[in-house]
Amino acid sequence: MFFLIFSLVSIVSCDDGDIIVTSFEFDDVALQVCSGAEENEFVFFKINPTNNEAISFNFIGAYQENVVSEMPINIDLATGESNGLIYRKFNVTVTSDYYCANIPSSSIRVTDELIATSGNAAITTEIVAEDDQDGVDPIEESGGIDPTADIDGNGIPNYQDSKNNGSGTAPSCPDVNDDGICDTLEKIFDADGDGLPNFKDQDDDNDNVLTSAELGNLTANNNVFQDTDGDMIPDYLDDDDDADGIPTINEDLTVNADGSIGNNNPRDDDSDEDGIDNYLDADSTERNDTATPSLANSTVRTTFRTIIRITNMMFDGNEQNFENDIFGTRDVEVTRNLLE
Repeated sequence: MFFLIFSLVSIVSCDDGDIIVTSFEFDDVALQVCSGAEENEFVFFKINPTNNEAISFNFIGAYQENVVSEMPINIDLATGESNGLIYRKFNVTVTSDYYCANIPSSSIRVTDELIATSGNAAITTEIVAEDDQDGVDPIEESGGIDPTADIDGNGIPNYQDSKNNGSGTAPSCPDVNDDGICDTLEKIFDADGDGLPNFKDQDDDNDNVLTSAELGNLTANNNVFQDTDGDMIPDYLDDDDDADGIPTINEDLTVNADGSIGNNNPRDDDSDEDGIDNYLDADSTERNDTATPSLANSTVRTTFRTIIRITNMMFDGNEQNFENDIFGTRDVEVTRNLLE
């Protein structure tokens, strides 16, 4: 919660020294951001329309909302106009245009203003959620283990942890430099060994048939995953769905305009025209050994969170009681390909 409580000694001329007790609470107000006029300049702000007030933090720094920060961006609030935190009260309610437009409306007048003269800000960006949206719960496609949890609290998520991955048994993944991070992921977390954990992999078995297309009718089958060949391995984890000895990926036989074979889609090939695609038809014997996994099947939806922390802040000419806390957080969802 970002909550300010302080007593403000009025500095208006001819004043009797009135004490104005003011309380600002922005906890439930969304954190917004705009690019500034200068290169790498940003302004984060919160607007409280109930009281016609807003608080803004502007800075110049190498900030990117969709890139994890290796180190926090640290800003000294006393370094001038380029880096500062300002509280303002207005005669009318303002919108994001006040901060984002080149020229604010002339009808807006600032009735009170407080400028931070000291303090520190730290901006960090981290990933708080990531999913391949394939229809399988991340825990279920990780052997019943929450892949992003940290069972031993060492800062390494279970799916990467070479010491304790939450399975109850010692991990068997290699860790040559003994840094606690698996050099290659265990099969329980990465069924096809392509380096992408199952919960980030749209094609868990690398057969060029998306996991979402290999689940079957879960509702009709009481949420039992489709297993065409009955080998107790669900199709979405089985690289030979019909157990005919030909990997599913090699049953892609489409002939392209340039004469090459394969279009990264085994689902449109039915050589004997019996209504069953080759990769699910044990009678099919044709194969294409030139097929390779498609990079297009590596797309995930990632939620990046920016966190701004303010500490040791002081306003000009006033005594204040400031609860050091998070100024605000802002989430951004992006869809990205992890292998491109």
